[in-house]
Amino acid sequence: MWQTEEILSRAQLHFQAEIIPIPVLLAVMLAQAVRRPAQQVRLAQLFRKFGLYQSFSKMKISALNLEIIFDSRGEQTLEAKIQSGGQIFKSSVPSGKSKGTHEAFVLEPKKAVEKFGEIRNEILGKDFKTQKEFDNFLISLDGTHSASSGQAPKRNLGGNLILALSLAFARLKAKENNLELFQYIRTICDKPACLPAERLVTSQFPHPIFNVINGGAHSGFAGTKSASLEFQEFQIIPEIDDFAIALSLGKEFYGKLQKILEEKFGKENISLGDEAGFSAPFKNNEEAIEILAELINKNNYPLSIGLDAAATNFFKDGFYEIDGKKYSAEELRGYYLNLVERYDILSVEDPFYEEAFGDFAELTKDLPSQSAAKEDKEKLIITDDLTTTNPQRLKIAIEKKSGNAILVKLNQIGTLSETLEVIRIAYKNNWKAVVSHRSGETMDDFIADLAVGVDAWGIKAGAPAKPERLAKYNRLLEIQNVNIKNQNDNLK
Repeated sequence: MWQTEEILSRAQLHFQAEIIPIPVLLAVMLAQAVRRPAQQVRLAQLFRKFGLYQSFSKMKISALNLEIIFDSRGEQTLEAKIQSGGQIFKSSVPSGKSKGTHEAFVLEPKKAVEKFGEIRNEILGKDFKTQKEFDNFLISLDGTHSASSGQAPKRNLGGNLILALSLAFARLKAKENNLELFQYIRTICDKPACLPAERLVTSQFPHPIFNVINGGAHSGFAGTKSASLEFQEFQIIPEIDDFAIALSLGKEFYGKLQKILEEKFGKENISLGDEAGFSAPFKNNEEAIEILAELINKNNYPLSIGLDAAATNFFKDGFYEIDGKKYSAEELRGYYLNLVERYDILSVEDPFYEEAFGDFAELTKDLPSQSAAKEDKEKLIITDDLTTTNPQRLKIAIEKKSGNAILVKLNQIGTLSETLEVIRIAYKNNWKAVVSHRSGETMDDFIADLAVGVDAWGIKAGAPAKPERLAKYNRLLEIQNVNIKNQNDNLK
């Protein structure tokens, strides 16, 4: 492969010296000559590095459309379709029930379709060389706050409209460059923490974070007297590198948990929450954690427990209300530390109110660290509502040391390019990234490719049940199989 790179380097030097222009034919011949998938990804990055894509990869969108579909909660959302070269590429966007204040603005779907009609011809009238050029054009059409301003962006066109187009365009570009979507994302990531270009097999496949008990806003009892869980998610996290085995373990645990809950509360008192986790009339948060811990210990499962407190939802008048008791931030910190120690909890997401950078920092500082023993066992404070996949809020959190991992939600920011920029900032500062779904999901599996493409530490896609959740996990299985095949091909 070094010979290919040398040829491209020489061609670039000739171009810079204005001896001869880089011949498009050379690039095409090289692309056809390289057969191994790993080399194809390397070649794609070299073409991008030396500007060769500008010569032969410019494209024109021939048609595009935006439609209203329904998400997993029966709510309206958007699906974009982009046509080029006789092929159609589509993406749909999810919606969240529990939202951070600083997320990208969500335009009512019918209004979004109207707005799309106003900008359709402006998109059709241009050629776009890169993902960033396309995304930036959409941002300019919106004309409101950018993500870098730290304010909720995209109030004109809506982050949902812009994101649907951005993701559909990414699928088109991946196909155009004969790459899997996760490979395409990797080529445009531009970050040392992304996987080395020569490798297609991930050194660390994302950890699946299964939300097996739903509380808070995601509970099947939300808004009723039976809604006794303040915490939003009670999760299990497999400590297994092989994703297929991890998924199988998650499904086995999920099935056994269902039987335990039905025996304890009665089948008629069990329901599924928005993210396919179980809802039941628990006494309190700790009872739910205790049930998970007992099942893990009884079967000696290689699993850790994770929590999404979503504390903004139970923050009122300066206090946090849990199980009928009011906690100050300091008292709540002690409450979390006690749970972490007693149940060896691996991660806590959004433990405080969405503006409490200082309280996040205090808990992060106080967490017992096991990183010396094993990096994967480092306790994580994950920021979601605090940072909302926003570069400026992430920079504040990094400066104040308000966590060590960021939850990444595409629709919080509104384009793929901006999402990748947030991930670059996180990795540059030694934060981990966890790619996430939303409570109102579609069958779109883009986040699976995103998680692998950026080498995310984890992925949240709900419990291993319900079609819209399984779609993401099934795509991860496909990617794992692609990686295994590519690894075998590279050994030949």
